[in-house]
Amino acid sequence: MKKSLVIGLIFFITLGIISINCIIAVSDNSGNNTGGISNNQSETDEEKICCHIFGYGTSMEKVNSQYELMEEDMCVVSNDFVGGGREIVAKRRCEEGYTTMVQTAVQERNRLRVNETEVPGNCTRTGSAIRCELKNGKAMVVMAGKSGNTIIKIDGENISTKAQLYNHNGEVYGVFENETKLIEYLPEQLREKIRERTRARLNNTNITLNENGEYEYEARKEARFLGLFRVSERVKWNIDPETGEILRESAPWWGFLARDVREE
Repeated sequence: MKKSLVIGLIFFITLGIISINCIIAVSDNSGNNTGGISNNQSETDEEKICCHIFGYGTSMEKVNSQYELMEEDMCVVSNDFVGGGREIVAKRRCEEGYTTMVQTAVQERNRLRVNETEVPGNCTRTGSAIRCELKNGKAMVVMAGKSGNTIIKIDGENISTKAQLYNHNGEVYGVFENETKLIEYLPEQLREKIRERTRARLNNTNITLNENGEYEYEARKEARFLGLFRVSERVKWNIDPETGEILRESAPWWGFLARDVREE
């Protein structure tokens, strides 16, 4: 009798230990699965793009702007859709507080006014030019150009624009015809983007930030026509200043007959 009782007690204890181990294992697996879902969700968000969804006002200006993270193939509209548009923009626009940041930056006290004495907080005036320290550690010099243009000089490269510019916390903003943009890409980054597209030798570079909020990066590209005669092609790239995306490329129609002279 006593022996049976002892055996029964051992059986129940063993069964209890097995049950506890099973519960712990299930709990661990559940935790791991949850972590996996979280990681997968994070990876999915990384793959998504920031889409600018907008309508058109009476003068075809962009109105009722919204920004959403989504799959790239969702940020498109059909060619015959006239009520508004969608476009891929810098992912930073989808971050919380971006709109407030822009509103804070684009204020009168941060405006870069070449012909007036007042300058933004992190800038100083030297004669007729304004010098500003940028967030990336570089310096930007702003001066008056011809025909009402403003000239920005960074890394020894000039950018010409008619847009109104603002400087806040070492970042540059431009107010263009349809919207305000944070100017993320500056000459050094533009050169790298062009090098990704072509390794040709470029001369006489000219950079304009136009009224539509696009860079026009023009240059003369050295090439050999039919592989024999040395020629200089006029080429131009339109680049988004926020994303660095090359929007369009223009070159002579006969460019396919010329072989680029490679940059050394």
